[in-house]
Amino acid sequence: MTEWWSNISVFEKVFWYFAIPFSTLFTIQTILTFVGMGGDGDIDIDDGSSIGDNMDFDGDDSGLEAGGTFPIFTIRNFIIFFTVFGWTGIALLNSGVSNTVTVILSVLLGLVVMFIVAGIFYFMSHMTGSGNINIRNAIGNIGEVYLTIPPKRTGTGKVQMKIQGAIREINVMTDDNKKIPTGESVRVVNVINDSVLLVERV
Repeated sequence: MTEWWSNISVFEKVFWYFAIPFSTLFTIQTILTFVGMGGDGDIDIDDGSSIGDNMDFDGDDSGLEAGGTFPIFTIRNFIIFFTVFGWTGIALLNSGVSNTVTVILSVLLGLVVMFIVAGIFYFMSHMTGSGNINIRNAIGNIGEVYLTIPPKRTGTGKVQMKIQGAIREINVMTDDNKKIPTGESVRVVNVINDSVLLVERV
């Protein structure tokens, strides 16, 4: 293993540095999505795929994901992009493709796959939003913060939780004096409108 690693080029090693860790994250993320562990289907540091207290690259996907913006800049999508980018680069380099073409094709394929997956989640969420979901069924449910929730209803955050047997991403607000960061557990206490719920810390 050590001999193999020392024999590959520095350029190829860069792609391995992307492929291995992001493939691991992708695998864990996929397992959590299907298992529904803790109500979250993503590994997030603060989406917007999430590092730090409030890196909201994601903008705002919208309540119950219905009628929202097209979700591109999320941790899920970044993980997918770098996973595809890494393995594509490795495959192309081992096929004798030049470094420049390898980078270009790896980026393009990573973007294509990322947009496809984002599109799938977007349309799936719209199908979910058009179903017979009674948002009031979320009252009393506990979920995990996906996007940091600003304090005193100054903005919306996002929570992942099970409603009517399915994991959903929901826009939320809080009356708490302090923001509620990603990863904390919250309970739904009321419905603000058809797409925003009121939550409190558990």
